[in-house]
Amino acid sequence: MKKTLLILFTVFSVSLFAQENKSAAGGPPKLSELLGFWKKVEIPNEDKLNQINPWPQKYQWFAFYENGKVYSMMSDKDYDYSSKELKEVFNVLPYDKTPNYILNGQFLSIDNKEIKDYEEKWGVNLFAIDVNDFVKKGNLIMSLDDGKGNVVYYRLLKKIE
Repeated sequence: MKKTLLILFTVFSVSLFAQENKSAAGGPPKLSELLGFWKKVEIPNEDKLNQINPWPQKYQWFAFYENGKVYSMMSDKDYDYSSKELKEVFNVLPYDKTPNYILNGQFLSIDNKEIKDYEEKWGVNLFAIDVNDFVKKGNLIMSLDDGKGNVVYYRLLKKIE
């Protein structure tokens, strides 16, 4: 298990400091690769790995739209939503209260106009190969910065086709 996490963080760290270059293992996603619907994948021992858990519900879904909006939804129960079902859910949410995102290379910023001075800073890496049983080609790992350059939360996502 420790070896698996070490591989995961080594791959992520190498890509994080490799500027905009993609390695054989992966690198920053292009906007076209980020767009769409995603589901959170559980990372083994993530409760010990993450220093904080601002999103405590275990099951999470996300949508990144071309218009710069990011939608999210959480649940205590797992569902196998299709992209069509998620689109219907997210289309009901108010556009003007939905957070915006900006992808800039290896970094993703999310704001929330409903909360004054709110901003999330994420490092992002799209895997180009299978790393182990839970990190697969096409998975996106996001690492949340605490505003001081420290990673305090990891989120692994798989794309929903």
